[in-house]
Amino acid sequence: MDVRYGIEPGKVTAGLAHLVALSGIDKAFDDGRKWLKEYLLFEVSENTVRAETQKMGELQRQAEEALVKEMHNEASLQKREQTLRPLQILYGSIDAAKVRIEPRGEAEKAAENRENWRDLKAGCWYEGEIVPGRQRSVRQKNKVEREGTVLRAKNKQYFCDISSADEFGKLLWATGCVAGADCARILVFVCDGAVWIWNLVAHYYPNAIQIVDWYHAEDRLKRIAEEAFLDQDERRAWLQIVTEDLWHGRVELVIEACQQLSKKSNLARQALTYYENNIERMRYAKFRAQGYLIGSGVIESACKQIVTQRLKLPGAQWNLDGAILTAKARAAWLSGNWQSLVSARSLLPLAI
Repeated sequence: MDVRYGIEPGKVTAGLAHLVALSGIDKAFDDGRKWLKEYLLFEVSENTVRAETQKMGELQRQAEEALVKEMHNEASLQKREQTLRPLQILYGSIDAAKVRIEPRGEAEKAAENRENWRDLKAGCWYEGEIVPGRQRSVRQKNKVEREGTVLRAKNKQYFCDISSADEFGKLLWATGCVAGADCARILVFVCDGAVWIWNLVAHYYPNAIQIVDWYHAEDRLKRIAEEAFLDQDERRAWLQIVTEDLWHGRVELVIEACQQLSKKSNLARQALTYYENNIERMRYAKFRAQGYLIGSGVIESACKQIVTQRLKLPGAQWNLDGAILTAKARAAWLSGNWQSLVSARSLLPLAI
């Protein structure tokens, strides 16, 4: 029977492969091996868990490469427009998180500083919806008192890669075409203040509404206040005023307040460029009045779920390709696209 179905030692069937890979996107590969033994009553090696996990990631990478090629083809784009239903509002968010890549070459291993940290760039397309009253957390109830309503993300689609900004931009465009970003009646990007992010947004989606994450902007003011004021009452009074100005989109007043502290606070001086470059992205009163999300918690969560909770597990050691493939497989699972990888995996021969 093994011969008939092409099963070789050390290989797993397609039906079993996705269970092995599921353990690998959730746990360290050795822990996944132990988990499988306890729950499914069979043993596989750590290397098998790694191989099947990264095989799923490779399938995801191949699908993305095909998508990038297709979405840069005029005929494919025109065909897609015939069946696409434009969304009223679509959101996009982009961020990056550091991943430690182990030195592999002799030159890298001999270097004095052998640690090599790389940016895993992540993106997410999503929609917004009002949180029903009975489902609101304590934090959300507090937000309602101030904002009048509270929104949350739904239908989240994640994508990621360790690549240059230019290469990641191609993936941003291709996945955006699938999400309908180029056809949405209103497209909103909510991100932090990183220049490379806004350069990509301006290049691929020049008509998008650009919003700097409120919480990043507010947190910078808190750090300035802590550095500039030793007296807690003075600190609290200054912070209350500038935070209120920022909340209402009076960014010019925030810049003026930071200028007054720039001689005694390095953070205030550094913040001048940040707020000056993002004035129109911080008109929070206008954005709230239009009903837009102003926080980028979706992409912050994505970085935590993909990088912190998997790639940064204790003792994790990655080569570049392994980190990319594991991250892509995990992003597919978080997006609800795992079954498409399972279907693609079932088409492969058992012995690869």
